[in-house]
Amino acid sequence: MTKVEVEHRGLLNEERFKKLNTFLKKNGKFLGEKDRFSVIYSSRGKETFKIIRSPIDLKLRITNKKAELVLKHGKWSGNDARKEFLFPITSKKFEEMTEFLKILGYYYGVLQATRTHFYIYKGIEFAVVKVPGWGYYFEAEIATEKDKIKNANKKIISVCQELNLNVLSDKDFCKLLESLNERPGFRFNFKKESFSDIKKRFANYF
Repeated sequence: MTKVEVEHRGLLNEERFKKLNTFLKKNGKFLGEKDRFSVIYSSRGKETFKIIRSPIDLKLRITNKKAELVLKHGKWSGNDARKEFLFPITSKKFEEMTEFLKILGYYYGVLQATRTHFYIYKGIEFAVVKVPGWGYYFEAEIATEKDKIKNANKKIISVCQELNLNVLSDKDFCKLLESLNERPGFRFNFKKESFSDIKKRFANYF
């Protein structure tokens, strides 16, 4: 059965980023670091960077040289509960997959490159994220069954309060996305450019 991913997010400054990493390394279980490059698609056929609340969140990403197609489905916000589907592909097929998705109507969106530290703390997976040239944020996640979503939300909020972490409201989460989406040089339109040109800028991820 596909698990439901219950997730909350919040902003960090550089000081809080460092302190949270230090605390979780000492008191939680360190899972590792991930260098990730993502091709995040807008809704099919939509050439806009306005926030569209489509239940389909589609992206191609490569993490520590391992590529996959990712689909999250469901209502999203600063805190959400969505089904997640992961389909591994070889990194050599990454560009071919962008062509495949363009045929299906997905060709427009934004790029994102991150370095993330992952931890388990009190049964919650924490991702402490640095977006080079932009800033920092965290994600707190529990993968659970559909009938346990409410309890997972309560647990995440409680632990975040304990750590003095502020989770984003729906409105503030949209502002975060808009800030990321509006960065010059991080938008793509595969009807006007090829992925091979983009890849040159992010070659170290491949």
